[in-house]
Amino acid sequence: MRLLAGIRVVELPDGLVDLGGRMLAELGAEVVSIVGEDAERPHARCLAWHHGKRRVTVAQGDADRLARLIAEADIVLDGRLGGMRHALGELSAANPGLVQVVAVPFGTEGARTDWPASDLTLMAMSGLMHITGDPERPPLRLPGEQAFALTGIQVATAALLGLRARRRTGRGQRIDVSAYQATTLANYREPVVYAWTGRIGRRTGNRLVRGKTGVRQIWPCADGFVTWSIIDNPGMMRSVVATMAEHGAAGELAEVDWEAILVADAPEETIARWEAPVGAFFAAHDRATLGCWSLARGWGLSVIADLDDVRASRHLAARGLFVDVADEETGRTARLPGPLFRHGADHDAPPRRLARPVRLADAGWSKR
Repeated sequence: MRLLAGIRVVELPDGLVDLGGRMLAELGAEVVSIVGEDAERPHARCLAWHHGKRRVTVAQGDADRLARLIAEADIVLDGRLGGMRHALGELSAANPGLVQVVAVPFGTEGARTDWPASDLTLMAMSGLMHITGDPERPPLRLPGEQAFALTGIQVATAALLGLRARRRTGRGQRIDVSAYQATTLANYREPVVYAWTGRIGRRTGNRLVRGKTGVRQIWPCADGFVTWSIIDNPGMMRSVVATMAEHGAAGELAEVDWEAILVADAPEETIARWEAPVGAFFAAHDRATLGCWSLARGWGLSVIADLDDVRASRHLAARGLFVDVADEETGRTARLPGPLFRHGADHDAPPRRLARPVRLADAGWSKR
């Protein structure tokens, strides 16, 4: 039996609750998504965030039909859909066991209660854009609709906590979710630093700043990019330098006593000198080679896959990451990332196990 089998969810989608409804559907809940007569599905997220739901059209002001649906529901995900928002208090009163999750851009109290918001404005106000990108260029927004997605995760979490509380108390629950707060929480470092030190973070681009200076994070290699940094990890540094020495590429790094120095306190010119031979070494090898060395020798290096690598990855295919999903309404099929969760008998067939270890080449990280 699936985790939320028998749980009924009414979703009033407007972007903020959409992914939350999809997550509950993945867990086995029956999700009814309410839309107005003139509403259109958001093009970017329609199939990825809405498949597996039952779409029901409710005319503006048709409180009776909405009341019937809510009377049979365990959970309402209130995305503040148009003119229906004013009626929800009365409708939920008829169902005292209802778990109602209300998601709004800036919370349900205060001066910003009725402010509209887009994914872009939420990303900007949260501070995430302030620290994303190169310091000499304008801020960058993360791809997709990350603020809406982050809010949807909090919505699903709140709904599950509400069900737990209802089971313990026998009473329904009302939980408010602020999209602004959900997005700000993803910026886990800067708010904490500001609260403790008063320092406002800044964009550092391709530098990881931990002390007096920064170290490089993204490196070009022969066929793409990898991520790795010179850090205070003597064992890791000795391993990388030993491999470089095998290829006559270590230079002065072979003379550094990594146990006796603190990278975070090293002068900027010293870091630049150390990074020069590393950059040349990485540029001379492809991702598959560097990735295999990292796995075998404990480098802490990660290969950066591009979109074609992900789609062609035999490693991900063997684990059932991508599945063909049909839009219940239009019949259109698309290949999307597969189940968010796996639990016992949730799926007819468990992911196929590989009979041999995965080589990085199987993941599409081969020479081109």
